Amino acid sequence: MFRFIHASDLHLGAPFEGIRLESAEIADELGRSTYRALDSIVRLATDEAVAFVLLAGDICNRATGNLGAQLALREAARTLGDAGIALLIVHGNHDYLAPDRPDLDWPDNCTVFGPDAAEPVILHADGREAASVFGLSYSRRDETANLAKRFPKPPDGLFSIGLLHTACGPVSDHAAYAPCTPTDLVELGYDYWALGHVHARTILREASPCIAYSGCPQGLNPKEQGPKGVLLVTVGDNGGVTTVFRETDAVRWHIVDVDVTPFTRDQDLLDALEACVAERAADGRTALVRFRLIGRGPLHRLQSDGQALADMRIHLRSFGATSSPPIWTESIQVLTQPDLDIEARRKAEDLLGDFLRIAEDARASDEQVAELIKVLGQPFAGAQGQALREVGLTPKWITPEKVREWLTEAEWMGADRLIRAEE
Repeated sequence: MFRFIHASDLHLGAPFEGIRLESAEIADELGRSTYRALDSIVRLATDEAVAFVLLAGDICNRATGNLGAQLALREAARTLGDAGIALLIVHGNHDYLAPDRPDLDWPDNCTVFGPDAAEPVILHADGREAASVFGLSYSRRDETANLAKRFPKPPDGLFSIGLLHTACGPVSDHAAYAPCTPTDLVELGYDYWALGHVHARTILREASPCIAYSGCPQGLNPKEQGPKGVLLVTVGDNGGVTTVFRETDAVRWHIVDVDVTPFTRDQDLLDALEACVAERAADGRTALVRFRLIGRGPLHRLQSDGQALADMRIHLRSFGATSSPPIWTESIQVLTQPDLDIEARRKAEDLLGDFLRIAEDARASDEQVAELIKVLGQPFAGAQGQALREVGLTPKWITPEKVREWLTEAEWMGADRLIRAEE
């Protein structure tokens, strides 16, 4: 029996530029959080006395000009080496093996797999050969080849691990780099596939082989909310695999929906938001919160009152800064609806009724939805399309369901404006 840690997508050195525009202090805290997550991984590895640690790509946020991140990673490797723990690394689309990347000496316990086929690394546990690991790094950012096809058959008699940064099967919110399928991986005959690239923890296959994304150890934006961490993997004497999630994040993102339906006064809403901030502080971890106001009622008026929302956000940031640990309100989004019986107004013979009927017809028409998808897909062509693909957006993201969702939102926004015009 032996254990190892599977981690990926640390993005050491991420600048958090969007947050920095509003608060350099919070951006710095977020920047430190990726390094603190690395420290947590090292501490977990030594506490659990694992045999080795696997890092499945995008450990650093950039391939070049990121010396501080590389030095932090090397120091982590040295600490693991002092504890007799091996570190094995592949690089992905963010930290690919660029020719002008920082050139450093690495400790003997650290293996960085290159972009070309090589021999697997044989690892020991309790003084005997326990596992073989093979991996491939990216030599360029936009790797489109199926790198899984370049993996050799694993050696007989040892638990075998494939280490790869890849879009395995359909993935959402991520570009299709080094694409492969679960079938590709199964056919190669490995026992465990340690994957990186997808930031959400995902077990694609439980056994024979186990195919897993560990997810990112530290959330990087509001979409990556909730606990983040790594997989602690135990391999039994019979080769059976057990994976356990362990938290490593230093700062946690939350998206909190607040229903304004019962509220009639601004103070009612402020009380509810302050209570949410206090609740997050009780978790004992620095957090960033995106509030989404939902429901319907008098406070729907905030949708058109940008100054009131800005003042409310400033107040909540000040309120959260006094808590221990600090809780920062990232934004307040108003997704409320006007206090309106929309179906009754849809039947009315007036301008609002006409608008609502047109909106309903557009949403119900497959032809109109298809035409909208075609128009919305145009920005994905050319140079700007490449930029969109790099952040994980492709035309496949614009589905008929998504378009109908947008049409519903537009319907409510239009209805709200027409109601205000009536008043």
